[in-house]
Amino acid sequence: MFSSALFRKLFIAFCLATLGLFLLLSVVLIMDVGGVAAFPWQPERYVVRASAVLLFGVLLMGVLIRSILKPLIKITDQARQFVRNRQLSEKSENRYIPDDGEIGTLAAAVYGMTAELAEQERTIAEQAAARERLVEEIESLRKRTRDLFRENERLKRRFEVIRDKQDSLRRSEERYRTMLENIEEYFYEADLSGNLLFFNDALHRMLGYAKDKLVGMNFREFMDRGTAEKAFRIFRKAYETGQAQKGIGWRLLRKDGSACHIEISVSLIRNLAGEIIGFRGVARNVSELIYLVYHDSLTGLYNRKAFFERMRETLAIAKRDCKEKNIFYLDLDEFKRVNDDYGHHIGDKVLKEVAARLKASLRETDHICRIGGDEFVVILNNLKDESHPEEAARRVLKALSRPYRIEGHNIDFITPSIGISTYPKDSDNVESLIRCADIAMFKAKRKNGGGCYAFYDKTMEADWRNSDLHEP
Repeated sequence: MFSSALFRKLFIAFCLATLGLFLLLSVVLIMDVGGVAAFPWQPERYVVRASAVLLFGVLLMGVLIRSILKPLIKITDQARQFVRNRQLSEKSENRYIPDDGEIGTLAAAVYGMTAELAEQERTIAEQAAARERLVEEIESLRKRTRDLFRENERLKRRFEVIRDKQDSLRRSEERYRTMLENIEEYFYEADLSGNLLFFNDALHRMLGYAKDKLVGMNFREFMDRGTAEKAFRIFRKAYETGQAQKGIGWRLLRKDGSACHIEISVSLIRNLAGEIIGFRGVARNVSELIYLVYHDSLTGLYNRKAFFERMRETLAIAKRDCKEKNIFYLDLDEFKRVNDDYGHHIGDKVLKEVAARLKASLRETDHICRIGGDEFVVILNNLKDESHPEEAARRVLKALSRPYRIEGHNIDFITPSIGISTYPKDSDNVESLIRCADIAMFKAKRKNGGGCYAFYDKTMEADWRNSDLHEP
């Protein structure tokens, strides 16, 4: 306690005041008003009493001062510690430097606390500004969150629309595929080079290839050269004009080598940018229709239309290769009697048998045609010696002259008459060659009553024009 400067100053001041008061009381007690002693002077007793009173006053004052200064001392100690710590941590040269007394220490502490308070106020202000910024950011975040929520709701609705469209598209695609897989027509999609990308089951069944083998195959791999060139022209025309091509006839070759005639359409495949990326189309098998167009419904032989087309092709090849070609014009003698005696249904069966015997007696490369009634035409091909068709004529005569046994009837009176014309010796066009072969056939029919063959000769013209047997 006595280390406190404030305590020492108060204690000294109190002691001086007490001493002065003691002297004053002493004078008052000893002297009267007029300056005469009121009591007899007894120095020893006076000194003892005065000392006792002084000591008691000092002790009492010390106790009182101590009780008063004790809290202040504690505050001063704490303030001194605060000031010491602050001075150690403060780097500024403009700090407050206190004196050694309690008041200076307290003043330094108050200054430090004021500075701390100012610093705290700045910190609070900065925190308030940061809080305001945070509040603004939170509000902005809330706004963005609301915007995101609205955008999310919009996207959810859009997703639902897209999902509905996808479901609809999937159902439509399933119906589309089901339809494609169940139709008899052939559906295909190909790239710009003609490589197959997609097709239905009907197409791969018709061609005879496995699905995985057919994917990526080019159209040229199951076409002959002529059809491939035609297909290229059709694809190119569709690409250049941008218009679908329809009703095109193609001849495809199956895996087993057999032919199939189809009627095909070609349209364009475009991407989202409108660029042409491939072709698609539908085809149908017209082999049966082609067969009916080019074949006789009764005998299955080529008909008149097929004969003229094959004849033109044959003459073109003969002209290119500088070879002769021979034509048989064949008529059945006494066939009218069959229809009259046995009926037309027996006559039809006889014609079917004639067709079968012609096929058996001639080569597969020969074109056999029925051009009407009991009249047949044969275009001979691939003879070892094209200028000697007599061997083929003799085989035909032998085969067709045998008796016909139909439904228990033995028909043994039918014989063929064959007229033969030669390209280019007799003529170089189809119609003239037919006419020459017909004239030669008329000559054979008159020779020994038929059952033989004859080559065309210009001397036959007069007899053919003047004969009662000639039918214009």
